[in-house]
Amino acid sequence: MSREPASLHDVSARLVSAARAEGRALLLEPEGMELLAALGVGVPQGMVADGPGGVPDMDEFPGDRVVVKLLSPLVAHRTEVGGVRVVERTPHAVVRALEELERASPDPAARFLVQEFVPHEREPGGELLLSARWSPEFGVVLTLAPGGVAAEALASLARPGAASLVWLAGGGDPGARLERELRTSTLGKLLTGDLRGRAPRVTAGAMAAFAAEFTAAAAQVVPDRFLEVEVNPLVFAGGRPVALDALVRVTPIPEPDSAEPDSAAGRLILQPPGAASAPGRRAALAALLRPATVAVVGASARGANPGRVILRNVLAAGMPASAVTVVKEGVESLEGCRCVPDVASMDPVDVLVVSVAAGEVPSVLEAAVAGAKAKAVVLTSAGLGEGSTEGEAARRVRELLRRPGAPALNGGNCLGIRSLPGRYDTLFIPPEKLGFPDVPPHPVALVTQSGAFAIARTSAVPWLNPNIVVTVGNQLDVTVGEWVEHLVDESGLDVVGCYVEGFKPGDGRRFLEAARAHRAKGRMVVLCRAGRTPAGQDATASHTASMAGDYAVTRALAEDAGVLVAETVDDFNDLLSLAVLLRARRVEGPRAGMVSNAGFECVAMADALGALRRSELAEATKTRIGGILAGARLAEIVAPSNPLDLTPMTGDEAFAAAVAAVLDDPGVDVAVVGCVPLTPALRTLPGDEDVAGPGALAVRLAELWRGTEKAWVISVDAGPRYDPLVAVLTAAGIPVLRRADRATALLARYVRARLER
Repeated sequence: MSREPASLHDVSARLVSAARAEGRALLLEPEGMELLAALGVGVPQGMVADGPGGVPDMDEFPGDRVVVKLLSPLVAHRTEVGGVRVVERTPHAVVRALEELERASPDPAARFLVQEFVPHEREPGGELLLSARWSPEFGVVLTLAPGGVAAEALASLARPGAASLVWLAGGGDPGARLERELRTSTLGKLLTGDLRGRAPRVTAGAMAAFAAEFTAAAAQVVPDRFLEVEVNPLVFAGGRPVALDALVRVTPIPEPDSAEPDSAAGRLILQPPGAASAPGRRAALAALLRPATVAVVGASARGANPGRVILRNVLAAGMPASAVTVVKEGVESLEGCRCVPDVASMDPVDVLVVSVAAGEVPSVLEAAVAGAKAKAVVLTSAGLGEGSTEGEAARRVRELLRRPGAPALNGGNCLGIRSLPGRYDTLFIPPEKLGFPDVPPHPVALVTQSGAFAIARTSAVPWLNPNIVVTVGNQLDVTVGEWVEHLVDESGLDVVGCYVEGFKPGDGRRFLEAARAHRAKGRMVVLCRAGRTPAGQDATASHTASMAGDYAVTRALAEDAGVLVAETVDDFNDLLSLAVLLRARRVEGPRAGMVSNAGFECVAMADALGALRRSELAEATKTRIGGILAGARLAEIVAPSNPLDLTPMTGDEAFAAAVAAVLDDPGVDVAVVGCVPLTPALRTLPGDEDVAGPGALAVRLAELWRGTEKAWVISVDAGPRYDPLVAVLTAAGIPVLRRADRATALLARYVRARLER
């Protein structure tokens, strides 16, 4: 795939100029094929015909068949309108095909392409999709996936990440990574022919080298000239890659002087406006976590409005009243804090918390910026998001933030920040509604776009007392990625949990780089990505977006950066718990031991192993388990194996002893313990059974937890009657999930992330 850089530059410039001059958003296929040839991709011979009366000379075309295609800027995918015919290479057959396409065309001005037919395999792996497309969140995203008309169907049948490979341009040489993944992935097996002894269409190394060169070439024209270059299908003919179809979307001309983040100009920004890591910016973010002084605007003198709740929470978190100013006209003091009539009258503070109606926000910030009254602002006010009814207020806020010396702004429409190191809490939820446990803080930071997500998660995981909670709201200024980046240098963290509905332009890439920095420090980053950005919705005109839309791209790129990606909110709760509770546990490999007192759980665990492998128990372990079973009079009905089915007849002592034996096995790296607690053989209820008393199963397992170093989890598959059992186990610091298959599957994902960092 050698090329002259000037050739690609000249060809792409000419093609994009012609399309823009005609007001076309897409290149016609002959133009797309010309671009692909300049990018180093093989293309078939082809000629354009105006209609049935202008059949081109096909004498130089190889083979006895040709492909006749509809050409129209109104039709992105011809197969969806029957716009492709494969016919004999004769004038009569071509004329007939042209007549049929002309009648079926939705565009009366359409033209037609007569192209050589390239013989190739059509079975899975014989046709590929290769795409370079612009993502405002991440930059130039490359996708390699099964292609042809069945591309989406094939992707839907595969597990996430198995049917497509996704990588970024500009992130170093992707060749080595692609070759590794092509050797191990389902897509790679289809492509390289490692199935039933079939000869490979191409080697993993050759395909990786081709994709890496395509990446470097495509990055020269995406997004400056094209938003997307998609080849579908890409086939191998004579051992070389050949494009049979091309879809190329032209980059619109940016509107001059546009300040709107949704404009064409905004979509081509890789680094968000406040993203520079200047010392002043870093100091402002540091102030948001550890302010020495705070001011609150919007606290009611009567009642408990959000501003008053914030004021009380700031004080309750440990901030002295002498360090807090309340902006409140006509009042001398509130909650023991000095009041001033307006922002202009207050002394400069580290953090200004603004909780007023959206229409009042610009004037408050105007005074703060004009008087340099705050290093940073926490803006809880809603109604300032893009596209909201308060659009003018939002625009004024953005203009203020671009002024020299403007504070860093977290929000708007955020729930606030809780920082135990900073001894302050601006969450506007009263403590009786959201009570954090009275335990030492866990080394956890939560950075969430949604404030409700943050407090719902902390309520749903009641033992968790995160060190830092940051809710960013609609990210008018400070972004999720910027926060995750800033937390790299924050001490006392082992886990960073994030919830994102959409990254701001360039912020997805920033998040990935920050996640890698956290992983380099031995930390775990857990991500829940939800929703679709406008860019993702715009991209659904292409097969690439269907194959690898925003969520799929985020997942693939995040996992490559070592992030533990949660597919659901429940997954986030449990993966966050595993990351916190297993962080100090030993994970030396993927070999799993499994124990349960229910046969169905043993089967479920074995089915859900994923990246884990079933460990083969040592003979000494089997002998030890045999002795335990014999002592419990179960030797004749239970065999020492993995998974170990203890049956419902096993009592507390034998159950715990069997778990200990499995954990002690040198071939077991991690373990899953399943308990169906309804059996009368176990003490699992409060009252007469005394679930928390000496000798009860939960107490024995808690002792075992304290005496072991390996990572293991427990499943308690039962209803709320057995919540006291779960409470005893959770209080001991053991990760508890409520289904054995789920416990196994999530442990597998956690272990994979641990081992790959």
